[in-house]
Amino acid sequence: MKTAKTKRVIRIGLVGYGKHGQWAVLPAINSAKGAKLAAVADLSSDNLALRPDHKVPAYNDYREMFKNEQLDAVYVVVPVEGHVEVTLAALRAGLHVIVEKPMAPTAAECRRMINAAKRKNLLLAVDFELRYSQEFRQIRQWIAEGHLGRIGAVHFDQMWDGHKTTGPLGERRHRFCDSSGTLDCGIHKLDLIRYFLGGGKWQDVRAYGVWFDEKVRYAPHIAIQARLDNGVMATFNSSFAFTAYIKERDSYSSLAILGQQGVITMGVDDTGKSCIKLTSATKCETKSIGAEGHASGIMLLVEDFSRAVRTGKPLPPEVATGEDGMMAVWIVGEANEQAVAEGDSFSKQ
Repeated sequence: MKTAKTKRVIRIGLVGYGKHGQWAVLPAINSAKGAKLAAVADLSSDNLALRPDHKVPAYNDYREMFKNEQLDAVYVVVPVEGHVEVTLAALRAGLHVIVEKPMAPTAAECRRMINAAKRKNLLLAVDFELRYSQEFRQIRQWIAEGHLGRIGAVHFDQMWDGHKTTGPLGERRHRFCDSSGTLDCGIHKLDLIRYFLGGGKWQDVRAYGVWFDEKVRYAPHIAIQARLDNGVMATFNSSFAFTAYIKERDSYSSLAILGQQGVITMGVDDTGKSCIKLTSATKCETKSIGAEGHASGIMLLVEDFSRAVRTGKPLPPEVATGEDGMMAVWIVGEANEQAVAEGDSFSKQ
């Protein structure tokens, strides 16, 4: 891997300054230790005009930014359809890359990105910032310490309205559903299952979807069952349809990890506060879950990524690699296509 050992900070170029870039990524880069925002590129001059510091150079063409600026790395925040093109261009320019999730539209395109990074001996990371949430890091630690013994199953639920079908973010929701369905966000939880267990390859995927008569490509509600090659069974229920069609709002999430010697659950404690709970033969513990935003996790990701670039030391497990990103894209693609093939359960009633 190419390093920047003589530098105290690495210079990062941000490609894509839409809503997520504005709300989460740029603030995270500005807050990260060991990193500096060097330039921003976006096709929209209106978006670029919104950057908080106009001393930071702005470009409508990211290729010009790569050519003119002294960069060490690039953070790619364009729509998923552009991830491959921008990432490959950055790697050709000798730049390390962090790319937003989903890593690419297909697993085959993810492999192209991975191989290009390997040829150039450059880092390629994917933004799965939930790996930095305190509760999920604690869960991974409990498992690594052996408190569950041999693990047999992981069950995840994540249900919310996906910004509603109407209102200011309705068009954004529609775009997500045409691209990845509810798994645009649910992909984070599929990645977390592998993060908890230290990796593994997905296999034996089964999935069914419900569209509730929405005219979108992929299901806004999906149920997935799969196994990892280590034998662990996983189920995941993901929804953008939970109260999406009514004015009122509600959401629901849960997690259960089952081992021979214990279990981990995520829910609420006796006082109604969100918590994670370990119940095992070796240890029983409950920990509250604090509120964390996207920017805080991305900031920690940028810090760890920058440290690895500067020192040449390996990335910690909280930084998702290209291989992690490809595994997540693969199961999303398998599940979505199976759900499409099975058809809308709602319309069959």
